[in-house]
Amino acid sequence: MHAARNRKVPGWDLTFRAPKSVSILWGLSGPDVSRQVLAAHEHAVARAMAYMEDVAAWTRTGHNGVHRVPADGFIAAGFQHRTSRDRDPLLHTHVLVANSVRAADGKWRTIDATALYDHARTGGYLYQAELRHQLTTRLGVDWQPVTNGVADIDGVSDDLI
Repeated sequence: MHAARNRKVPGWDLTFRAPKSVSILWGLSGPDVSRQVLAAHEHAVARAMAYMEDVAAWTRTGHNGVHRVPADGFIAAGFQHRTSRDRDPLLHTHVLVANSVRAADGKWRTIDATALYDHARTGGYLYQAELRHQLTTRLGVDWQPVTNGVADIDGVSDDLI
């Protein structure tokens, strides 16, 4: 059990997935609307990642990592995907966070992933809320009720979703 808890991993995949109705709007609209949906998604991913860096970029120092210290952010790369494995519209971005951060002393260390796990759900909810805000502002979109942080666009049928 001790080894599993402390095993090193190369990094983490933080995935930000638009609700299906948003992917449908993006995939079936003309170029102007599609660009606005994509821009809203990208803005929401950036906002969620800024939050994650603020609250979850930590490392440990000292003998056996007894001191938990903040790091200055993540090394990460985002990979935007536009379809599901079934090849239907599914706008989502995988942000791969490398298991290496720089501490205040300038040394590179592995991430203390406790905060990453603790804040992942909140980061996802923030992405969803920012996406709704952006699409409402940009396109005047109305929403169905939010359930578990996620809402579909009002007026997109369940059959289409």
